[in-house]
Amino acid sequence: MSPDSRPPLQWRLPPVPVLLTAVVLIVCAEVGGASMVRFKLELTRWARQAMLERPGTHGLVGVRDVDERVLDEALVKFDAGLRLFHLHAEGMGLVIIATATVAATLAGSPASRRPIIALLTVGGAGYPLGYLLWSGLIPYYGPDRGKTIAEWLVWIPFGGATIVALWWLAGLVAWQMVRRERA
Repeated sequence: MSPDSRPPLQWRLPPVPVLLTAVVLIVCAEVGGASMVRFKLELTRWARQAMLERPGTHGLVGVRDVDERVLDEALVKFDAGLRLFHLHAEGMGLVIIATATVAATLAGSPASRRPIIALLTVGGAGYPLGYLLWSGLIPYYGPDRGKTIAEWLVWIPFGGATIVALWWLAGLVAWQMVRRERA
């Protein structure tokens, strides 16, 4: 069969729970972004107070000029983590929809389709939560230790799941293209 005589590709929707997960993630991103703006002062005061209560964790020495620089740097990272949650949750919601649609359409067998879609959904929805965790840990553990905890608890497992699923899907799509060309 020549490439021109093939029937057009019929896109399939991913399962409804996958779409709902992606939509809820995007909604959380929007609510998080709006809350970040609305409660910026309150969040900053809370984080600053929590840091002042843990001077050893943050390397505070009791000299205002020195401590203010340290606190400012940690507060910038605290804010950055919240912003990164907002951005990554929006983006990963869209990534889940797009990649799960591709998997639902092009991953031929349920044996490969289901785990790919599950990994894309769980990994994509979980990954942005690492930024919330990091921000929440900064006042208690400092930016570096908080980041290490978020990496091991969230970013590595959920990001890893997404990466595995994307490579698996890319391999399946490439394999199917080769098969179609040979047919």
